[in-house]
Order: sequence, then C-alpha cells, then structure tokens
Amino acid sequence: MQTTIYYPKLRFGKKYVDIFKYWIGLLLAGVLFGLVGVFFLFRDGLQVTGLSNRVPWGLWISIDLSSISLGGSAFVFGVIVYLLRLKRFEVVGKLAVLLGFLGYSAAGLVLLMDLGQPFRFWHPVIYWQVHSLLWEITMCVILYLTVLVAELVPMIVELPFFESHPWHEKYRAVKKIVAFAKTASHWFHKLGPVLAVIGLTLSLLHQASLGATYSVLYGRGVWFNQSAPTQFVFSAMSGGISLLFFMSVIVFRIMRNGLVKDDVLYDVARIAGGVTLLLTYLRLWDWAVTNYYSFDRNITLQTEALNAIAPYSMAFWIGQALLPVVAGSILFAAKSVKNFRYLMAAAAIPIFAAILTRWNYNFAGLIASSTYDPYTPMIRVNSYTPTWVEFAIGTLVICYWLLAFSFAARYLPFQGKHSEE
Repeated sequence: MQTTIYYPKLRFGKKYVDIFKYWIGLLLAGVLFGLVGVFFLFRDGLQVTGLSNRVPWGLWISIDLSSISLGGSAFVFGVIVYLLRLKRFEVVGKLAVLLGFLGYSAAGLVLLMDLGQPFRFWHPVIYWQVHSLLWEITMCVILYLTVLVAELVPMIVELPFFESHPWHEKYRAVKKIVAFAKTASHWFHKLGPVLAVIGLTLSLLHQASLGATYSVLYGRGVWFNQSAPTQFVFSAMSGGISLLFFMSVIVFRIMRNGLVKDDVLYDVARIAGGVTLLLTYLRLWDWAVTNYYSFDRNITLQTEALNAIAPYSMAFWIGQALLPVVAGSILFAAKSVKNFRYLMAAAAIPIFAAILTRWNYNFAGLIASSTYDPYTPMIRVNSYTPTWVEFAIGTLVICYWLLAFSFAARYLPFQGKHSEE
C-alpha cells in the first residue's frame, strides 16, 4: 500500500500552483550553462581554469569532497538497518542510500572534469598505484558507488513501470530487461547485510584516507594533522546524517506525511546531534594540540598569513566550533524541541560545517604554503580565483544533484513490498 504523495505548491492569490515544472526548468537551465563550460574545458584543457601548479586543487575538488561527505549517511544507516536490525529506520535508510548515490556520482562527475585527461578516467582501475592514497581513495569510491547502485536497484524496481506497462507486451526486449531487473533486485535485497558490511568498510577506508592525504603532507604545516582521518569520518557522519534529516522532513513529512513516524525522524536528528557534538569535542582538542600545545613555527606563520587575507580563525571558531555546539545540542534534544522548523534550521549548520571543513583543508595549505627549509621557514601566499568555466561546471554538478533528487522525491516509492514484509 503506497502513501499518497503531496506535491509542494505555492499560493498565488486564490490559486495554488505546482512549481515542479518551473523548478525543473531552472535546474535544466543550470545544466545547459554547465555544459557550455564543459565544452570549453574539453576543447582547451585546464588552461581555461584558475588552477596552477601552486594551487592545483580548487573549486571543483572542494565540491567533490563536500558531496562525498554529505553522502555519509548511507553507510551509517546501512549498519543501523541491516546489522543492528532496527527496521523502523528502513524507509529512512532508503533515502540515505539515494543521498549517498547522488553524492558519490556528483563527486565522480567533478573528478571527470578535474582530471585534465577525462578520457583516462579508467586508468586507476587498470594501472594500480598501490602506494598512493589517492589511488586507494579512487578504488574505494568506484567500488562503493557500485555498492550504492546495488542497494538502489530494489527501490527503483518498486516503481509502477516494473509491475505493469503496455511496453512489456509491446517490446520483448523491455520485458526481458524488467524480468532481469526484478531478479537482480531480489538478490540485492537478500544481500543487504553483506552490502552494508562492504559499504561500511569502503566508506571508512576512503573517508579516513581523504583526511590522511592532507595529514601526511608535513611540509604543508597546517595540513599536517594526525587526527584528520578521524575528523573526516565523523564530519561525513555529522553532515551526512544532518542532510538526511533535513531531506527526510521534506520527503516523509511534507510529501509523504505519515509514511515515517515523527519519533523516527526525531531519532535521526538525535543521531546527527550526538555525532556533531562528538566531532566538535575532537575538533577542539585537535586545535589545542595543533595550536596551543605545539610550537610549530610553520603553523603560526601560516595561520597569521591566512588571517591577514581572510577570516580564517573566525571561520573556524564560529563555523566549526560555536555553531555546531549549538546545533548539535538542539538536534540531540529533538524529542524535547518537537519543532521541525527549528530542527531543520539546526540541521543546516552541521551540513555547512562539513562543507567548510573540506574547503578549509583544501585551501589553507595551498593559499599559504610554507617553504621546505626547516631552519628558516617562510610562508608564500598564493592566489587563486575560479574562472567562469569552473563556476559553470560547479553549477552543472549542483544542478544534477538537485535534479536527480527532485525526480526521486516526487516519483520513487520509498515504501514497497520489501518494506511491507
């Protein structure tokens, strides 16, 4: 039995207008704008960007890291649903899988543009570089994206098209594809616990390795951070689960009211709040170890240089310490707050903090880079300004994410025969 779907509408005078088609039109315009940037990139190469040898990672890689972190709810709720056997989270877990797939596919799209040689995207699969953290991250992302597709197939097969459609009898090939998809869906559903374990392993490996990529670069000063792998894992959990709660309210309380009980949504908020508070605790101790108890001249000089050109320290204290504590406390007390507007506003802060963490890690060691002389350290301040091509392709990736989520929220049946069982 499917729950009635209520489509959001805006009121103009006495009329209520379904804004979906206008929203999709706006996103398609963003996609077209992005494709223009793709054309110039493929035609002229990375010289049309603001990237350089001194700042090789820019806007795109920041979007890539952010999208991966915001897909972090998938591996968490895979464990909750399949290993801890908390079935009341199963419907929310389906949305987590969707958000994970969108995040990782968006990251793959960004990397395709960022490579400089996009038609060599398959090289890491064939030419193994087993001593490279980036190769390990690439393989984990590829394999985990495959796992997410396998977890997503049962939800797609629950669409009405796969039950009955005139094309089944009209086109023999369609009938065979539908039969194959149903068989694959059945086996993927049975393999749910196995996929959850694989997904957890791959996620922990590459989320931690993303932080380790920065932490091993001792010469970068502020990048060298032994706790970065742990922070990246918890940051993905905090931002990803907060995004899951935010989108769950839209999908399960506005569009499919009654499909998921409010107590379940409150529990999702409480998980996000608990992880956010734990992450902030670790982050403050990390700051103390790195800045207060440390006498690393490079870090002091880099921080001073960054503060001179941007509110670097203020962004940390407000965006990564103060606001997350407030938001985490509100989310953790969700069952007492019982106001979804306040909770959604609070959930937006860990999402922003996860993005800010990736941006700070990405740019701090590049914009203010240290020399490699241990006796007379000097800081070189580099400049980087994204070009319109970078903004266009960034717009393409973001519009893809929103476009795919919009169609999924409107048409995918998040409760099907497996949920009813």
